[in-house]
Amino acid sequence: MPETLAAYPPLGPHWQGLVVLARGANRLCVRDPADEAACLKFELAAHERTQASLRERLRRAWAQRWESFGENAVELRAYRRLHARWGEQTHEVFAQCTGLVETRWGRALRCLLVREADGQPARSLYSHLFAGTAYSAGALCAEVDRIEAWLLARQVPLFDLNAGNFVVTDVDGHPRLTCVDGKSTLSGKELLPLSRWIPHLMRRKIQRRAERLRQRIRRALAEPSPAH
Repeated sequence: MPETLAAYPPLGPHWQGLVVLARGANRLCVRDPADEAACLKFELAAHERTQASLRERLRRAWAQRWESFGENAVELRAYRRLHARWGEQTHEVFAQCTGLVETRWGRALRCLLVREADGQPARSLYSHLFAGTAYSAGALCAEVDRIEAWLLARQVPLFDLNAGNFVVTDVDGHPRLTCVDGKSTLSGKELLPLSRWIPHLMRRKIQRRAERLRQRIRRALAEPSPAH
């Protein structure tokens, strides 16, 4: 869920009076006005969403008819499945989802807000790459290494490894990445999800996606890839 708003239909820093933290093609994330430690994810109306492929348009149509196909419901199921298997280890990589809630603005997915030590919301990795960061490419890539190793060790098919789906917090002067959108562990773009079913294919896909993210970090921060 990229932090930048420029590539999407304009919403601005507020949405229905709520402070926007981030937005993606189909959802946006806002501060929870009732709980400073939480955020709310809302599924956008059709006119606020980006153009999409036929497959994505079908998915959106199904979600309008059956809530279980909606991105919030999918993300909550994905989180609960991870937590049922890995317990508190889940939070070594993933932000915590607490449930679907009814609000005056509509139904939303409530999650714990990943925050810095001073209480401010953590910035996305995308923001660190394109709006300034205190961290080196090497330090951020080392965190991608950690995420990759965690996923491989547990065979967790998180394939949507992009800079907008991670936020960065500071831990003793070092960056710490947290995934704030784990839908892809449960739902992806493959018609026949062989990479979820076959461990060897899963491993290779995680490795490819992690390397692609490392390359993007190095390009954005203008640091060369390490020699092999």
